[in-house]
Amino acid sequence: MDGLRACAFLLVFLFHTWEFAGAPDIPLVAAIVSQNTRPDFFVVLTGFVLFLPFARFSSRLAAFDIRIYLRRRLRRIVVPYYVALVVAVAMPQVLVALMRLLGQRADWQPGPSWGDWATHLSFTHIFFAEFWDGINGSLWTMSLEMQLYLIFPVVLWAYVRWGTRGLAGGLALSVAYRLLAGLAVDGSGFPMEFLVGANGLGRLGQFMAGIATALLVFRLPERESWRRPWVLVPIMATAYAVAVSPLASWSFTSIRELGLGMAFGSLIALVLTSPSWGRFASWRPLTWLGYRAYSLFLLHQPTMWYFSEMATKFLHIENGVAKLLLLWTAGLGVLVVLTLPFFMWVEKPCIAWSKRARLTSDPAQASIAT
Repeated sequence: MDGLRACAFLLVFLFHTWEFAGAPDIPLVAAIVSQNTRPDFFVVLTGFVLFLPFARFSSRLAAFDIRIYLRRRLRRIVVPYYVALVVAVAMPQVLVALMRLLGQRADWQPGPSWGDWATHLSFTHIFFAEFWDGINGSLWTMSLEMQLYLIFPVVLWAYVRWGTRGLAGGLALSVAYRLLAGLAVDGSGFPMEFLVGANGLGRLGQFMAGIATALLVFRLPERESWRRPWVLVPIMATAYAVAVSPLASWSFTSIRELGLGMAFGSLIALVLTSPSWGRFASWRPLTWLGYRAYSLFLLHQPTMWYFSEMATKFLHIENGVAKLLLLWTAGLGVLVVLTLPFFMWVEKPCIAWSKRARLTSDPAQASIAT
């Protein structure tokens, strides 16, 4: 899973640095990177990881305690996110002060509005066209992730009550919402056409794809034939091709989201069932990166934006292939180095804190939480 998290992070890193380099038109590379499929990958991965314990051990369904679950999610996610917001606001001011010390001209940057702070701190910024990309533009997905965390207990309840029919109902609800909401804003352009599908209900189909992958991998051991790479690879390739085709260009359909959900679900299944794919995802540098992917994601956009600007200002590297190569090599190295203190002092303590979120008065619940 850490290897897959690294791949998901690299997808968004490649996309944003490609934009910061002026979106150079490199054959094949630009066609793949420009899709920005990282949010889709992480939504599928989130559904898979959250449902994984229940797919492996069905007895945990009866022992699920929403209090433990919410405590763990909030402790794991919220504090690093809040600190990242502060870093995003402080970084330009620190750079301005540094530039002035070096005798360079630099202007102080305006701070976020109260609306930005209120919506970002409450994880509601995705619902406001004027605030969704404020403070740190890539963190709109934090609102989406928080919604999915809150939706998950409802999905789990539906599965316990109705089985796979409950999951199918959630998928149908998501598709219906995308159709109605998309038609309501059709023609209004960006960002409204994007925002109506970027919330928890709009991405619920991809979340269900992750849950379905967990069920397929761990609940169908007697059906080995579907696990073969020669079956899963064509499914993954076909689903991806459909997701990025002109068929998926209409904002009121779920073709893109469902296609990517199937593609990334197939990738997860491949990693878990194919030794060669599993060895790749278990490659030590990849898993090292994936374990720190949350910190890297939280800080990557402002860090790479200012690194790109510094490359132009001091090295005179204009937008294009040369700047993109610099961002993908030295830029990634700088990001990793700058992120390490954040991971050690902010995220890692929160990981440990989240693992202690249990109801100690109930030994059975404490064992499940572990």
